[in-house]
Amino acid sequence: MSKEKKEKGGTQETSPEPTETPPETPPDVPEYDFMSDPAVISYIDEKVAEGIKTALRGTAPKANTKKPATVEKTDFDRMTYRERLKLFQSDPQTYHNLKGEK
Repeated sequence: MSKEKKEKGGTQETSPEPTETPPETPPDVPEYDFMSDPAVISYIDEKVAEGIKTALRGTAPKANTKKPATVEKTDFDRMTYRERLKLFQSDPQTYHNLKGEK
């Protein structure tokens, strides 16, 4: 128990005080600021540029060259309800044309 607790007559135990103190930086060694070092900054810039080149490497994606699938009347007649609903939601004009409306 600490001296304060004994003097006050307390019976409550406290956690033990740390016996080791963290090591301190010796006074003759100044703290080093890495972000103000030109060599560190140029190294970081170099690595960022490499990362960008790696990310952008490769070929450009190709444009969508596929023609949209056309739906014929026979295909429409064989469609399930869900397929017709999907066609109605994605292309209402085609749906109405195939159904014979409008």
